[in-house]
Amino acid sequence: MGKKMGEIAVTDVSGIRTVFMGSPDFAVPFLSALVDRGFDLRGVVTQPDRPRGRGQVLTPVPVRAWALGKGIPAVAPPSLRVPDGRRFLRDWSPDLIVVVAYGKILPEEVLESPRWGCVNVHASLLPALRGASPIVWAIRNRLTVSGLSLMLLDRGMDTGPLLDRLEIPMGPNETSVSLSERMIQKGPEFLLSGLERYLAGALRPFPQPAEGSLAPILRKEDGRLPLESSVLEVDAHVRAMNPWPGAIVGSSLGRIRIGSGRVLREDVPEPVAGRVLFQGPEGIDVACGKGVYRIHSLQREGGRMLPVSEFLSGRKFGPGEVLDFASREPSGS
Repeated sequence: MGKKMGEIAVTDVSGIRTVFMGSPDFAVPFLSALVDRGFDLRGVVTQPDRPRGRGQVLTPVPVRAWALGKGIPAVAPPSLRVPDGRRFLRDWSPDLIVVVAYGKILPEEVLESPRWGCVNVHASLLPALRGASPIVWAIRNRLTVSGLSLMLLDRGMDTGPLLDRLEIPMGPNETSVSLSERMIQKGPEFLLSGLERYLAGALRPFPQPAEGSLAPILRKEDGRLPLESSVLEVDAHVRAMNPWPGAIVGSSLGRIRIGSGRVLREDVPEPVAGRVLFQGPEGIDVACGKGVYRIHSLQREGGRMLPVSEFLSGRKFGPGEVLDFASREPSGS
């Protein structure tokens, strides 16, 4: 896979027939950078259109919408494991496939097709956090450093040989949104620099360590807020799980989504995790398994995210309220 030994190094990327594979907003700046740098972009492959909005109208994923808006051919095959789904290999005959958050494992027929291989940008410092949701799990696992990896894809999940890595330190209040934004700021130039050095023969793939950690795909149930854990775990959960699936907890007002907050105290004698200790314009203080978390913004199911001052102007939690999933759903608002 990748460049064959003895193949002539490339210094002019305009002669490299390139296909881009990606789907979400995160991938769009990387695609734009390839276009601006002058790669011979033959087309784009994304995941299929998805239902959006109240009417659930089928809408192209962000990468496909951007490509079509620029007049770039874009296909969205339901599967790459059938010949018809791989027709783009014949139509575009890529020398190089660049992958950023495509969202599916590529079959061998795709991996082996381009002579320069399938070069992937992964949003972690591999071998840490292999999988679909590395940004979220970096926050949730309370890491202090994350980053980007440039690698050649193989048949495994993010197990292929590495070309380069870029460290990105994480602040104590880092969120999935802020980390993603910083990766988007640094990532396109990291990709371009790595690709040009790889094509010129200045970057040689090197194997990853076999052992690593996983960043599994997020499911709705991953949003459940673990108030029985320490306040540091609760704080990391809120920062990680927004905007999706959200940091969710049950209450007498129905399911509540916590949008933001902070660690108020790291230890407290309160024996009941989830108990509301205080509610006022400055926040709602909730006991954790260890410590107290102050909620700054929250949202009722079907409502909009509100700062605590607005949320409490129309409703309050009852005396002795305990936030947990054993709480009854209200019969009315």
